[in-house]
Amino acid sequence: MKIISSAVFSDLPRQELQDRTAVMIDALRASATIITAISNGCDRIVPTDEANEAAAIKKISEGNVLLCGEIAAQKVSGFDLGNSPLEFRQDVVEDKIIIFSTTNGTVAIKSMASAEDILIGSFINAEAIAQKAYSLDRDIVLVCAGTKGKFSTDDILAMGCIIDRLLRIDETLETDDMGKVALKLYHDANNDILSALEGSTHFEYLKQLKLYDDLEYCTREDMFDVVPVYQEGVIIKG
Repeated sequence: MKIISSAVFSDLPRQELQDRTAVMIDALRASATIITAISNGCDRIVPTDEANEAAAIKKISEGNVLLCGEIAAQKVSGFDLGNSPLEFRQDVVEDKIIIFSTTNGTVAIKSMASAEDILIGSFINAEAIAQKAYSLDRDIVLVCAGTKGKFSTDDILAMGCIIDRLLRIDETLETDDMGKVALKLYHDANNDILSALEGSTHFEYLKQLKLYDDLEYCTREDMFDVVPVYQEGVIIKG
């Protein structure tokens, strides 16, 4: 079994996903928000490519629906929630359908439709993601959302964290050069992800927005044993 790593989803040829298990990683913050919402009992999440699409879907949706998402890391005007995982509490999202739009993460998820299975992972469910992906017994493609089409250090460190957990399960797994770099960066962080991210572009941008609690939350490791799965256009609990 092999681990294939992609630093930015838009650079990944679609044929690389076929007959493989894919894991979408958007460490700051979409993955953590999705994992938290699923853990707190939302009915399902509908990822969209942009805010206008999300708003249009809500207009034709029935039931308990929340319109959620961000543009440039800030809540879209008129939306119920943004992209802070701390907003997606159980009392807010339980049994709700979430229509979700983010700048990078939801676009990445939808681009991965050709994979056999699509999972959503990050630091906060790294162990669970590794266990689930390995159990599916196919090559695993770890796909970073990146930031506006560019490499993002936070995603690479989260990728390294997941690879670390996969190699704990089976040290014979093959990793490519990108995976080896991600793993080394993760090990060099020495259990202090926040410090390792200091100075990186997306991390510093979120700090400027004073999203300190989000940053601390999103970089915790193995908080959840939940694995969100994207299938037939929606994200559900796997």
